[in-house]
This record gives sequence, structure tokens and C-alpha cells, in this order.
Amino acid sequence: MEGVKSRRAQYAEMTRAAVLDSARELFVQRGYDTTSVDDIAKSSQVSKGAIYHHFADKKELFAQLLTDVQQQAMRAVTAAAEATDSEWERALAAAQTYLRGHVENPEARSIVRQAASVLNHDRICEIDEEVALPFIRDTLGRLGGAGMLQPLHIPTTARMILSVLVDATLQIAESDDPATAYTEVDKVLVALVSGLLRSPESA
Repeated sequence: MEGVKSRRAQYAEMTRAAVLDSARELFVQRGYDTTSVDDIAKSSQVSKGAIYHHFADKKELFAQLLTDVQQQAMRAVTAAAEATDSEWERALAAAQTYLRGHVENPEARSIVRQAASVLNHDRICEIDEEVALPFIRDTLGRLGGAGMLQPLHIPTTARMILSVLVDATLQIAESDDPATAYTEVDKVLVALVSGLLRSPESA
């Protein structure tokens, strides 16, 4: 019986992955509005019922894709942060890696660009906060523990930094020249984050 459950679970995971892969490809190529659930079912070779078994509707399917984009970015952020030698370098590498991931990934840019017209503001914030906010809070806590951070309320500061990162990501996603957009937002980001430090020498 356990073996049967295991096979069913594996099949369910494969089905869900196939649906997400097809939806991502279609949303990027055609756009969310011109892609139907029927299109996704046909592309992923599953029934519409199978799609609705995993996702309440097309909008929730898109929300999962946005979550996947952010989680992929955060995996790269974590790896970059772990390769640094100081808390300031860790914070800077994390922010820059997060933004560069959207420069280098056209699919991610497309999903981020479409998100504002597909999901409401609260849902987007919920995803961003769930995926990225814990890391930002931890990074600020580490800076504070190292005596580098000004006496600021960390939860408030973390939310404001997240808002800046989200806006910067959107600017990159909407730009015709993502690399140049990254260069510009990076300059602003470094200046803003540097202002949180106790003194320029600490950076």
C-alpha cells in the first residue's frame, strides 16, 4: 500500500511539474491573457481536471510561477552570500545577486513584468515577503550583531529594503536594456544600503 501511495505521489509531482513548465513557457511566449487553461492542458498533456487538482485557477498557477522565480533567485542569493568574508560583503553580494538573476533570466523578467497585471498588490507582497523577507531580516541582524548597523528597527528596515529590491527588479524587468538598468539601480542600491551603516569606514 505504501508503494502505491509513493507511486501516486510521484505521479502527482510529475504532473504538477509538467503543468508549471508548460504554463511558464506559454505565459512567456504568448502572455498570460492570451493563454488558456486548455492551452496549458494540451501543452502539458494532462487533463484540465488534473490542473485544477493542483491549482485553484490560472491566476494561482501564475502565482506559483512567480514564487518559483523568487525562490530561484533566493537560492542564488544564499550561495553568493555564503561565499563572502564579511557581513557587509554578504549583504551587498546578496542584493546584487538577486537583481542580476533577473538580468540574466529572460523568463524571470517576463513573469515579474506580467505579475502586476495578473495578481493584486497584496498577493505579490505576500509572495515577496514569504520568500525574501526572512533572509533580509537575518542579514540585518548579522550586520547589527557585528556592530555595523545603525540603531534601526529591523522588521521595518527589512520591509523597506524589500520594497526597494522589488521596485528595482521591476525596473530591470520592464527595461529594453536590462544590463544598463541593473547598473543604474545597483548604484542607487549601494548608496541606500550604505546609509544604514554606522559609518562609511564600516563598509
